[in-house]
Amino acid sequence: MNLYDFPAPRTSITALSASILHHYGCPTPNPTLPQADVLLASAPRNMVLLLLDGLGETVLTSHLPETDFLRRHHLGTLSSVFPPTTAAAATALETALFPSQSGWLGWSVFWPPLETNVALYPNTTDDGTEAAPVHIGNTFLSTRHITEIIRETCKIPCFSIHADGDLPASGLPGILERIRTVCCLPGPHMIYGYFNEPDHLLHKTGCSSEQVSAYLADASRQLRALREVCPDTLFFLTADHGFTDIEGLCLEDYPELKATLIRMPSIEPRAMNLFVKPECHETFLHLWEKIVGNSYDLLSHEQVLKDNLFGPGPAHLLLDQMLGDYLAVAKTKLTLFPTRSYLQSMVAAHGGMTPRELTVPFISFKTPAR
Repeated sequence: MNLYDFPAPRTSITALSASILHHYGCPTPNPTLPQADVLLASAPRNMVLLLLDGLGETVLTSHLPETDFLRRHHLGTLSSVFPPTTAAAATALETALFPSQSGWLGWSVFWPPLETNVALYPNTTDDGTEAAPVHIGNTFLSTRHITEIIRETCKIPCFSIHADGDLPASGLPGILERIRTVCCLPGPHMIYGYFNEPDHLLHKTGCSSEQVSAYLADASRQLRALREVCPDTLFFLTADHGFTDIEGLCLEDYPELKATLIRMPSIEPRAMNLFVKPECHETFLHLWEKIVGNSYDLLSHEQVLKDNLFGPGPAHLLLDQMLGDYLAVAKTKLTLFPTRSYLQSMVAAHGGMTPRELTVPFISFKTPAR
């Protein structure tokens, strides 16, 4: 198996967050990013980490010219985590933990205590009902945000700024205004800002859409303006994952294949966690090859753990039980969706093992003291 250069602990988005923790004297669960360490040595009064959901390296470079503000401050590329999808990768950036360590493996996970799939963000099962009276992810896969760790360790003001953040805000202008306000206050601050675009636009309109170009051009203008009004502030900007346009198939169109499974696939359509009925392995493998061909790498349970595909240890205590008999990892545009409604909801996706999905930009700019 020739996987894309992965995992990459020393050049990943987790390394960026680990550098921020290290800068503030906090324990680092994973290696730091040398390039970020050098920039942080300038000892900025304010530190701002920004995540633009879905802004993969190729999204940035194909939609913005080299003369654009963000392109001019583009210092290089980082690796996302596997799978490159928000639930796994945004959590990795926010905690400096790999999915293997946090248990946040993707949009949905097989939760062993309940023997069912659970969509982590909405806390629902495959049929849309509430998975449990408590939120499974927040209760049993609880992680500590880097802002929380820094706030407790250094006793400096640290804030997450997004719709559900410490300082709630929505929309790009609202979030950037919150950042400006905090950075202009006396004393040091650490801020994490999350934007849910261009992810939604990319899912709906594809990797080459004019809507994405317009959004990114506007975002770049607003970020350039923010730089002018935030004194002595170091900005790091990156993404959780990239995107690829897709060619969709639907599991519902292949009832024979579906019948070999104990339950519906979990994690992501481009990173499918598959539990196969004990008596159906031979049939499953035959049908999988016939329907999907070589568009996915079909990895055994043992191989996924051996290759540390979800990242290095120490692994979450339930990781082994959360993984099925096979993990199907997309390596082409072909994407097998579990339901028709899921397939019809997007023209571009992420979660697979391609450079477009796994590679994200590292952008940084610093403002002078005033």
